Amino acid sequence: MNVTPLVDTRGAGTSQSTQRRLIRRPSLSHVAIALGAILAFVFNFLALQDRSDTILVAIAQSDVQVGSVLLPEDVRFVPVNADFEGVGSLVSETDWEDLAGWVVVRQIPEGGVVASEALAPPSSESGLRSMSVPVGVEHSVGGLVKPGDRVDVITVDGGIPTYVVAGVEVIAVADPSAGGLGQSGGHHLVLSVDADQALQLAAAISAGSIEVVRSTGAAPPRGGGTGG
Repeated sequence: MNVTPLVDTRGAGTSQSTQRRLIRRPSLSHVAIALGAILAFVFNFLALQDRSDTILVAIAQSDVQVGSVLLPEDVRFVPVNADFEGVGSLVSETDWEDLAGWVVVRQIPEGGVVASEALAPPSSESGLRSMSVPVGVEHSVGGLVKPGDRVDVITVDGGIPTYVVAGVEVIAVADPSAGGLGQSGGHHLVLSVDADQALQLAAAISAGSIEVVRSTGAAPPRGGGTGG
């Protein structure tokens, strides 16, 4: 006698479809979210890496003339590669707190970087001002005047030489031949003067006749002039 086996058909034909329902393919939205998270991580990592490889340095917002005081509104800061040659000679954001208010001794063009050599400390003497005096090397002791020296300034009016100021301190010397990234301008002396001396020097500069004499350690001249 043939015996027909009993077959439980309640689950027949359902096991494979159930497995297909349990193993779902990821949707496009899930893939997009995962990809976005990965990209965000990568970009953040690269941003941190880039930030660590750059330094913020000062550049001029507009032309800054020799003899002027460098103010916060005169500069803005831009990132520069930390491996850039000469970056150590530039004014960085961390340097700015100590250098704001210093005197410009080399003209800085608009968009030019601010080198530390382009700045000199303001006069430390109470009540005195800093003034830039343009003078050719041949009229300033052959360019041998240096910061800390005392100088007399002579002008010639109507063929008669007179002392304009005497014994004033040299704060800084600007010479374009020394180079400097983004710097330009002629030979200048930055002098520490009072209000009257500044007016007298301005008149001599306007007349176009300036002669600088180094007078460090010398007695005041008998021919006039006002001391520093």
